[in-house]
Amino acid sequence: MRRIVEDLIRVEGVIGSLLVGKDGLVVASTLLDEDDAEILGAMSAAVFGEIDKATRRIGVGTLVDSIIDAKDGSILLLEAKELILVVITQRSVNLGLVKMEMRRAAKRIGEAVPI
Repeated sequence: MRRIVEDLIRVEGVIGSLLVGKDGLVVASTLLDEDDAEILGAMSAAVFGEIDKATRRIGVGTLVDSIIDAKDGSILLLEAKELILVVITQRSVNLGLVKMEMRRAAKRIGEAVPI
């Protein structure tokens, strides 16, 4: 799993990535500060869960992915089996390319995680 999140930071403009359980526990991370990884993991799981509840409630189905835009960059969330793939980017990143690489990573995670 670590290799999968490490591969994502090779994309130009990606500054960090992690894989978290839907309970917020960090499975793998490229962030140097462990506290930052734990905080981002917990926040990502909570946000993903709440958006998923809302999308189901309004009738558009389960959440697949989400982008949180901030002043200096973005946080992208993508469901990967029972995990959430999180990528932190700079403002100038090609979001389409990042999403494509995240889908590839999610497929690899799906192959690595038993059903």
